[in-house]
Amino acid sequence: MESYKGENELTNPGPGLNSSGPELKSIMNFYLVVFVMLILFGSIFQAAHFEIGMILTQVMVILLPAIWLLKRYNVNVVVFARLKPLQLKFLPTIILLTISMWLLNMAIAATLVSGLMELGFKPVVVLEPPRNIQEYLGYVIVLSVFAGICEEVLFRGAIMPSMEKYGLVPAIVFSSLLFALFHVSFLNLISTFVLGMVMAVIVIKTGSIWGGIVYHMLNNFIAATYLFFIGQQEIAPDVEAGSILELLPLFTLALIGSYIGLRLLNRQSNEKPLLQRGEGFLPRGWFSLAFVVAIIMFSVMAIFELAIGFGWFGLEGI
Repeated sequence: MESYKGENELTNPGPGLNSSGPELKSIMNFYLVVFVMLILFGSIFQAAHFEIGMILTQVMVILLPAIWLLKRYNVNVVVFARLKPLQLKFLPTIILLTISMWLLNMAIAATLVSGLMELGFKPVVVLEPPRNIQEYLGYVIVLSVFAGICEEVLFRGAIMPSMEKYGLVPAIVFSSLLFALFHVSFLNLISTFVLGMVMAVIVIKTGSIWGGIVYHMLNNFIAATYLFFIGQQEIAPDVEAGSILELLPLFTLALIGSYIGLRLLNRQSNEKPLLQRGEGFLPRGWFSLAFVVAIIMFSVMAIFELAIGFGWFGLEGI
């Protein structure tokens, strides 16, 4: 059977270099440790000072453990983590995908919130809009630059490649699920999962982790800019059912843009189609104690999020 591009490199990285990285059990234990560190230390860092706390969280809790993992298993980072230059021909396609998918994910999140509001849910303000240009620039640096680099190194540079021995599609799907759980938000679970899937496909199709980093940075830059606009206008996003119907033409346009972007990406790439050898959508051995604990941790945070929005136990949304 014909192999996809890069398979020989991945299986023959050179003497003294382990191409496959850790086994799934080890990567899940590693993920659980990082997840616990995120919840414990990340919340403490960000409570003290949001911008500085976010930088500390991204570097100390996310980036450094990812670098440790790559060094621990002595992988060839150029091949394993796809630490290769991004070809400029992919940039327009990545920009088109970023804008289109951001609009789609906004529609997904707005639809979910709208449905919950029909049941009495009050949206919770998790991240206050920047009030001035200084705060806006701080958000761009923290949310776009640091998150874009650090989270991609962890998820698309370390975790996803460790799963690729089980197939590209299982690696994409499961690493994206872990990425979504990592953001501990029920309201954003689907949109974050989709975001992770798109970035994973971009990294594989471009053959460069910089493709995912550029996409991630642009996506978060748009989000920060949107927050800044909302803050300057002193308005709240309208997520009533009627307003969602009014956004249907924009949603359709974004869907078309996403489809065109993915087709262009596939045409520009030298990679073979991702689904090969009749593999499933989850890697063998995906269900483990570490995964169960991660699900429980996410569920607790999700219930707390819903409790605030619905006003359970005397908690009320903002």
